[in-house]
Amino acid sequence: MKRFSIIVLTICIAILGCKKTTYEQQKMPYNNIETFVLMGYAGDSINATINNGEIIIYWAAETKMPVTIKPTVVASAGATVSPASGTEVAFNNTTVFTVTAEDGTVKTYKLKPVINKAVPRISSISPSDLLWISSTLLTVSGEYFLTGDTADVHVYAERMRDGFEFDLPLNYPKLSMTNITANLPMYSDIMDTGLHKIRVKIGNRVSDDKQVNIRFPDIAYTSGVNLTYEEAGRSLVAGDSMTLKIWDDYKGAVTKWYMKKFTRVVIENYVFEATALTQTDSTIKFRLPATPINQKPSNVILYYVGPYGATYWGKILPQTSWPLIPVKN
Repeated sequence: MKRFSIIVLTICIAILGCKKTTYEQQKMPYNNIETFVLMGYAGDSINATINNGEIIIYWAAETKMPVTIKPTVVASAGATVSPASGTEVAFNNTTVFTVTAEDGTVKTYKLKPVINKAVPRISSISPSDLLWISSTLLTVSGEYFLTGDTADVHVYAERMRDGFEFDLPLNYPKLSMTNITANLPMYSDIMDTGLHKIRVKIGNRVSDDKQVNIRFPDIAYTSGVNLTYEEAGRSLVAGDSMTLKIWDDYKGAVTKWYMKKFTRVVIENYVFEATALTQTDSTIKFRLPATPINQKPSNVILYYVGPYGATYWGKILPQTSWPLIPVKN
């Protein structure tokens, strides 16, 4: 009986010993990259994102990308990685890391640098008080305006009263990282004056906003506004009509704010109040009084209410623009 027990014990020890030997010889199958870290552009560390066989590293667009990097790579327990951790490699998508598990299985990872494009930021807009004509320029100053394709850069306005939005035409050749030159679009019936928010958009990245006030243009300080008389060169007498024609070089974007709203016309000693004026979208008509004018006229003065209140605009016209009217001897 004693001998039988010894034999059984010997067999058990042998079996357990075999199992232990088998376990010790089994190789681990793990071949992952656990962490991938490199020194950043500001002296900090950048941790890569490992996903579907890619080592994704986000790099700031405004910072020059290095040609090579020396990453610290940690692989699965028991696995080896090639190129080894700390080896200098090209910082582009041609670089491939191979991880070999203990059991010999292999997995490859492709390096993928991604430009992390910054969101544009507006620091100021000059001027912030604008007159609505298409030649009105404004300068948008800030940062990160060239962090993408130039064609993707847009400046747009949002009317604060109702949220209506419209694009501002840009001077693309003068775009820089910190400045954008834009101008107001041609005025139309859907536009309006008042407070607007200005934003910069690059692709799907939108800046913060700055406010501007858009006023209707002041006719007295806008070039390209023209005056003449329909009766130019003709001889007139008391009681005849004089018709002052007014137009601008902006397809009516300036004069539309004033026509039918002039409050007085003065020519030398002649004063025509609003009740004596017949106004249309392009003319002001009045009749010559019985009293001759003091001297040959050259200047016409128009009174109106502008964007800054009641004022007047005087303009000297060449003699070819005037009719011949009676003058005191």
